[in-house]
Amino acid sequence: MNWLTVTADLVPAPDTRLPLTWSSFTQLFLPSLLCYYATAVLVLIPGTFYARLAVLPVTLWTAFRTSTRLDLVVRLEDERLIYWNHGLALAMFTLAMRAVIWTFKIEPLYKTTTTDLKSKPDSYTITKVAKDAFDLSANLRGLGWNWSKGLVIPPETRPTHSRLAFTLSTLLQTLLFTTLFDLLHYTVQSLGPGLASPQGSTIFDGSLPPHIRYTRSTLITLFTGLTVCLGIQIGYNLLTLAGLWVFGNHPSAWPPIFDTPWFASSLADFWARRWHQVFRDMFICGGSRPLARVFGRVGSVMGAFLVSGLLHVAGLWGMGRGTEFWSVAGYFLMMGVGVVLEGVWKAVTGKRVGGVLGNVWAFGWVVVWGNWMVDAWARKGLMGSMFFGEGSRPVDLVFALGQYFI
Repeated sequence: MNWLTVTADLVPAPDTRLPLTWSSFTQLFLPSLLCYYATAVLVLIPGTFYARLAVLPVTLWTAFRTSTRLDLVVRLEDERLIYWNHGLALAMFTLAMRAVIWTFKIEPLYKTTTTDLKSKPDSYTITKVAKDAFDLSANLRGLGWNWSKGLVIPPETRPTHSRLAFTLSTLLQTLLFTTLFDLLHYTVQSLGPGLASPQGSTIFDGSLPPHIRYTRSTLITLFTGLTVCLGIQIGYNLLTLAGLWVFGNHPSAWPPIFDTPWFASSLADFWARRWHQVFRDMFICGGSRPLARVFGRVGSVMGAFLVSGLLHVAGLWGMGRGTEFWSVAGYFLMMGVGVVLEGVWKAVTGKRVGGVLGNVWAFGWVVVWGNWMVDAWARKGLMGSMFFGEGSRPVDLVFALGQYFI
């Protein structure tokens, strides 16, 4: 046995992954979920550090096995659904990172229904711990928890006085966003040969003059970013509806996830306030705070974006088509460089980046550097993903209505 065979055993070839069956679910998927939940239980209870430390290696190993040995779409025989494996790898990376963070928490985590984040629970019952651990496992932003200090909650525009009114507003929003999502996705697929194929294609057309080539790729990048934003919002809305009607949550438990990112006045404003904050705690605890201790504010900024980059690299790798660190993680590192430059600007001029020029600067930096990450996604086939059944795309209905009325 040599290092090649050991590596092959640890990271099996993508074509050897197992389809999702009851057997593979119980052997691969379920163990990672159980270890994750066990860590969530333990971090609620004082004096459990060594127990968490003992569970951590098992959690990391099971998450890794789930990512590398399970294929959610192989039985469906449709490469356009390979983004499911992308999502699986993102989920397992998040699970592993949260388990690491929880393991090394000094104080127990606890829910709070007041503004006093220091009010610890008076007692720990089996039922309370079990319910709180479930909430912790699913609550990525930390709403209602003592570890969400500094979290920015976007202002609510939907009626929260009535569950029914809130539901109807969310449904209408989801319908609109779904239509816009598919229109943008269709536009991206139409902007170049091969982009609609799950085999993938570059967004940089070498046959075009440079100014047209990069204008085209930048438009693809912009539309892709808007598509991603809408896709996240749609997924969040569906979870909101489940929370309301399956788990009986109050509408206030599901505040908006985005705060009009297109109005960002700076990169710091875009990433720290207006873009979704789902992974905020993971980026801060896993990257920002550790590097801040060594490199100060620069380390704090770059550490957060480094973990963000690794998350997205893991997702691309999970598709089984290789990955590209510099194209994907490099994008997020450049976002960190941009935020650092804004700090330099403030130190030199005494003024924050803001206003209309700040908006132009932020979007220019986000979209231009995004060309290379979106190109990596396109070449791996993500643009060719299928989100609706054959003949049931919202864009088909839009075109049919257009022909009818025109």
